[in-house]
Amino acid sequence: MKITNYFLPALLLFAVAGCDRLEKDVMSAPDDDTLDRYGLDTVKLGDKRAEAGKQLQALLDKPMQCKPGKTGLGDSRKAYVLEECTATPANGEVGNLWDEKLSFFKAVFVENQLCSLELQLKTSGDYEALYDAHGKKILNLFGKPDEATAKGVVWQREGDEATLKDLGNGRINVEIRNKKVMQALHHKG
Repeated sequence: MKITNYFLPALLLFAVAGCDRLEKDVMSAPDDDTLDRYGLDTVKLGDKRAEAGKQLQALLDKPMQCKPGKTGLGDSRKAYVLEECTATPANGEVGNLWDEKLSFFKAVFVENQLCSLELQLKTSGDYEALYDAHGKKILNLFGKPDEATAKGVVWQREGDEATLKDLGNGRINVEIRNKKVMQALHHKG
């Protein structure tokens, strides 16, 4: 773990819950070497499009809208299959995750593998209740935090990254991505 003094304040974006419990939960979270890939409960980065698509669709109220295309990665001259999937909101919502409302959804597949997932939860803003309901689950999915600020938490593995940001007014952004693939998509030479 890169930090020791910053993860408690950052996870307080979920809870003003007792520091003893929070510290205990962080310390009992899995280490990076015990986690396979970052992801949600049933879908992980690197999962094949067919299975990941089914699992992600289960979160949504309406079918995903996917735009197929091709892209290069970095300086590579090869064209890779790219698919970006989003969800159209109805009354400001696209679905549910962990019994919280989703207001935004985007998944990116490259070569039929899930490479990025971005979600926005629209919650009550009661961070103590959110931590009680979801804090330990998130720590079990992502492990011990690597970086933290008062507005967000970052988990990093060699190839994957997960970020959790407090956007204010009870809105929480969750982004899970394959760092190498997503950086190559944005840094084409």
